[in-house]
Amino acid sequence: MIILGALLALILGAAFGSFANVVVIRLKGGETLGGRSHCMSCKHILAPADLVPIFSWVALGGKCRYCNKRVHWQYPVVETVMAAFSVIAYVRHLSGVSLDIPGMSFEIALAFVLVVLTAFDARWKLIPMEFLIGATILLASARLLLGASWIELVLGAVVVSVLLGMLVLGSRGTMMGEGDPFVGLFMGAVLGFPLALFGLLLSFIIGGCVAAALLIEGAVGRKTQIAFVPFMAAGTMIAFWWREPLEVIVRYAIGM
Repeated sequence: MIILGALLALILGAAFGSFANVVVIRLKGGETLGGRSHCMSCKHILAPADLVPIFSWVALGGKCRYCNKRVHWQYPVVETVMAAFSVIAYVRHLSGVSLDIPGMSFEIALAFVLVVLTAFDARWKLIPMEFLIGATILLASARLLLGASWIELVLGAVVVSVLLGMLVLGSRGTMMGEGDPFVGLFMGAVLGFPLALFGLLLSFIIGGCVAAALLIEGAVGRKTQIAFVPFMAAGTMIAFWWREPLEVIVRYAIGM
């Protein structure tokens, strides 16, 4: 049963990843989420066989069946990442034969939002603000329904967004983009205070290590702008996964 459940979570996650790609591409292009999927190059309507998450991209060699143009690597990566997150969420919320469906659903929804934001920022260095605001309201409300303290969520949102806003103003936008404080607000509203501070610290640590590695390899220069949202997404997920022991550590460290 555990293996079957994990397989179902894998399939469901890949499907969510496919939908995340639709959200990313159509938000960028100013399209609605309705209507049939089509090739972004030739606009040909895609058949069901072209839309199987991960496998269609692999089977077609990463190219459109109709115009033979290259299909962006974003598609299989997003689908694979969402599939992995869904399996992790399933395993984390499975206790014997009991499955915490609300908790698992929230975790998958959180991963979905972070994946959409990451893909958007990594590809275009932009933040879909309407999507972000809606996601912040919905997931913060869900956290409240799951028992989180509204004071901690509000405080987390304010502290993280203000800190990032100060960095943007202080560096005149050279350290990070103007949309990053809004992503910080989302991070704080989901994790709450003081856990959001650890998530933010972790974001800077991961981002610094990656930037240093890319600089050493010569892949980027000192003035190259690197998307920061992917690191914030990683910090948020790690902090969320380990929130119980981390909350104890952070509270002890700051004397709460």
